[in-house]
Amino acid sequence: MRRSVKRPPVVLRGLLHPALGPVVRGGVASPDGLRHLRGLLLVDTGAGMSAVDREVARALELPTHGAAEWRAVSDQPGTSVAALRRCRLSMGEDPRAWELDLIEVPGLEHHVEGFRLLGLLGWDFLDQCRLSIDGPSRTFSLELPG
Repeated sequence: MRRSVKRPPVVLRGLLHPALGPVVRGGVASPDGLRHLRGLLLVDTGAGMSAVDREVARALELPTHGAAEWRAVSDQPGTSVAALRRCRLSMGEDPRAWELDLIEVPGLEHHVEGFRLLGLLGWDFLDQCRLSIDGPSRTFSLELPG
């Protein structure tokens, strides 16, 4: 009888960015893995869905198979409709990749201390994770799904 060995959880640790909050190094790739970009992903506990910057989605030629309605906190009432973009998402040094549908949002990409902010992680991914934030030390840890 062969027993499976349980892997220890992968935990990413980092400093809270003063203006953005928790950001992790990661990558966004096309579903076939042939086109990819590395940069930062914002851990956004206020977002119901994960998102990718429009320019990043187009540069990687991420396929779309539909659209989603979404709302943002802004002075503009109502909802917006955005393309859903299929991608492979990687984080830290973890060799695994998650296939996700991200909403395409214009103007999300920013340069943060020499890195590109490619997208954000919302509750559609975070509900599988454990996030701990230590405000006084300005640090966080993000335990990725097993």
